Amino acid sequence: MIIDLNAIKRAGKTQTSFFFEYDADLELSLPNAELLSPVKVQGEVFLTGENSAETEGEITFTVSGECTRCLAPAEKIFTVGFAEAFGTDDGYPVVNGKIDLTKAVDDIIITNTPVAFLCREDCKGLCPNCGANLNDGECKCNNK
Repeated sequence: MIIDLNAIKRAGKTQTSFFFEYDADLELSLPNAELLSPVKVQGEVFLTGENSAETEGEITFTVSGECTRCLAPAEKIFTVGFAEAFGTDDGYPVVNGKIDLTKAVDDIIITNTPVAFLCREDCKGLCPNCGANLNDGECKCNNK
């Protein structure tokens, strides 16, 4: 996901929109979960100096895995906003007048993947006695 800042300057612009889809090769910290492809990235890049830029936009990614409460298969789409600096002391690098969004986007996905992956927000989980999925109804245990 390379953006050529010099090409933006040559076009007489100070900002431009972008859209990328890519196959991220990330290992998620969630057990039994994986990032599905493609990851979609859209936004704008703003030139902020001779060799610096800022980006803002949205990343849409899908995680497939096992619900951490009931162990049922689940798939969720996440949309995360972002704003990142390039070419500044606290930002990502500008190399030969170009920025590569890949590392920034990968970092954002990792930090925005939840630590608990639920099939739904009100998941009731499994009965601690018999292991029945409580989303399917009451179990036969007498655990009142």
